Amino acid sequence: MTIWLLKYPFTAVVALFLCACQPPQNAIETAKQIDGPTFDAQDVWHDIRKDFDLFYSYRDLRGFDADAYLGRVGDIVVNAEDRDAFRAALHRATFAFTDPHLGFGPRTDADFNTIPTAADVQVGYENGRYVILDVRADSAALSAGLRPGWEILAIDGTAMDAHIEAIFDGLIDQPDTAQRAYAATLAANGRRAGERHLDLRLPNGTEQTVTLANPRTLATAVMARPMIETRRINAADSTEIAVLRINNRLGDNGLITAFDEALQAVLDADGIILDLRNTPSGGNSEVGRSIMGHFTDSVRPFQIHEVPSLEREFTVPRRFIEQVFPRAPYFDPAKTVVLGGYWTGSMGEGIVIGMDALGIKTVASDMGDLLGGMSNFSFDQGRITLSIPTETLFHVDGTPREDFTASTALTSADSDADGSDPALAAALALLTAP
Repeated sequence: MTIWLLKYPFTAVVALFLCACQPPQNAIETAKQIDGPTFDAQDVWHDIRKDFDLFYSYRDLRGFDADAYLGRVGDIVVNAEDRDAFRAALHRATFAFTDPHLGFGPRTDADFNTIPTAADVQVGYENGRYVILDVRADSAALSAGLRPGWEILAIDGTAMDAHIEAIFDGLIDQPDTAQRAYAATLAANGRRAGERHLDLRLPNGTEQTVTLANPRTLATAVMARPMIETRRINAADSTEIAVLRINNRLGDNGLITAFDEALQAVLDADGIILDLRNTPSGGNSEVGRSIMGHFTDSVRPFQIHEVPSLEREFTVPRRFIEQVFPRAPYFDPAKTVVLGGYWTGSMGEGIVIGMDALGIKTVASDMGDLLGGMSNFSFDQGRITLSIPTETLFHVDGTPREDFTASTALTSADSDADGSDPALAAALALLTAP
């Protein structure tokens, strides 16, 4: 990972990490509280607001008046009693932007789990109901029987509307549908410590309460698995399909060689399914381009970048196209399908849209919607950190990455109402179609 340290004409020292997402271990490790000198909330908020306004690439793209909202945030945080309360209030304020890439640290056990890395249910808001859209494979939620279509009535004994009101208290009077769904997903996946108790209503009208382990347990377990797992499926008409599933290692440069070797071992397969549904923490572009390079025989564009801060500061826009170079061994893109879902984040999303740009079939629900290319900032002599997207990203056809629709679009990608695997079934059908 390359780090550029830049000096700007303000007091914060900015460390820009040119990667697609925070390293997975940072997303799941418990932050330590840091003692420091006298804390001046007014001064620190001034520095944060200046950087936020200049660098947050999605500041004005989330469908509400960001200036009015940030003014309200400032009125709250400058009255925080100490640094910890200040940081917690700022972090809560980021939820209105519905962007999992955006957040303040260091995190504590009182914070919500990081989504999608430490999450096992995705929740939507439909007609006044908080409905499960997908349940993560291998998770405590799936093992407990939770399925898409179930309604969440309450968490830890508190009704869902009350959870949403508490999350946006003093910030937004009437959260919109996207904000309610985002907040509901946070609440359903719980805090960074402790179990969750969910009251649920099934599609047949029956109700039940379940106790679920903290999804950070699964996040840790995923990092202990092999970075890539390969299996072969004997499909219709004796067709043999190889499935390559990446376990949240898109930020590990060792995956470059590991993927080369895994692909070499399955070149005899009649088709390949690249499964990116377990890459919630994103990664870096070197790994992403190395994977995509195996499925093209010429230099091809895969993603468009924009840097809004340059136009804001200098009135000079910057947009550039990132390209993929061919890489051995080569596999026929016509015999390839890529899978994505709610636990496909950042660079994983970039690979899905890049493979689509190469003409490869994609099967996916909505994905993680980790917006843009990431940078990390620090304030108050490093005692408060900000993770923030500083680039907007697009498919080569100009579609914002977060608005991409797969060639085979699904409502849920990890689990069906009966607990089966809808994305894998759709991919096998595509590869075995006459």
